[in-house]
Amino acid sequence: MLSVGRILEGAFGLVRERYVAVAVWIGLYLAVNIAFMLTIMPMMGATMNPAAATDPGAMLGAMLPMFALIPVFFVVAVVLYAAAMRAVLRPDAGGIAYLRLGMDELRLIGLSIIFAIAGTILMFVISLALGLVGVGIAASGEPGVGSVLFSFLFMIGIFAVMIFFVVRFSLAFPLTLYRGKIVIGEAWTLSSGRFWSLFGAALGITLIMMILNIAVSMFTMGSYFYDLMSAAGDPEAVALAAEAQAQSYAQFSPVMILSSLGTAIVAGLGVALTGGSVATAAKLLLADEDEDAEDVFG
Repeated sequence: MLSVGRILEGAFGLVRERYVAVAVWIGLYLAVNIAFMLTIMPMMGATMNPAAATDPGAMLGAMLPMFALIPVFFVVAVVLYAAAMRAVLRPDAGGIAYLRLGMDELRLIGLSIIFAIAGTILMFVISLALGLVGVGIAASGEPGVGSVLFSFLFMIGIFAVMIFFVVRFSLAFPLTLYRGKIVIGEAWTLSSGRFWSLFGAALGITLIMMILNIAVSMFTMGSYFYDLMSAAGDPEAVALAAEAQAQSYAQFSPVMILSSLGTAIVAGLGVALTGGSVATAAKLLLADEDEDAEDVFG
């Protein structure tokens, strides 16, 4: 039976039992992150150039290569996420840390694009609806506190709906990996009646990742935060602190290395926990659907 405890047990069990694979994932992310930082250092230097700051065209030209690197990070993230799910669904798959770059990953990329398009359309519809509500409130001539409260509650409702769909379709990724084809409808069907278990596990992992990210930020940016607090009320001191922090990331410095290492560790653990949790949930639910778990998962 599916429960928050069993999902989290599977996710943390992946970290405990496949710690070598998790270390490889961390190392891969670290290598890509450092390569990314070394690549964008000249670009960051160009954007900090006072001449570029006053020329929007020059600023955009300096930043475009950064945006071009985003697909590389996306592909690496998909490869790592697939490896984490494969470690749960196909523990005997073997290979180096369950890493692949083949049709499974291509299908997951396609699934991500489908969800991105659907999310964009949904956000457009929601924005349009919110705009119409705003026009209606303005036309009524009574904006007042009630309309502000209504808008706030409307936004909370939109957020809740988005979370609902994300959770209900979260099993699409492990099912796509398992079935060998893009799966969407089955994810919705399989998660029916299991929303709160899936949501509870996702919330728990999200809180853990938030705490880890805050810890890394405090460790690598503590001096910057201290400088900001010390410079409270002094715009010039705030600007100098921000410039010093930017320069520390624009060169191969201890701050950049520590930041990259901390980010990689958190990212690797995040991949293991998020990928492991949804794969564990899919594995448990498929077993509950009276499929032979031994035949399915080996």
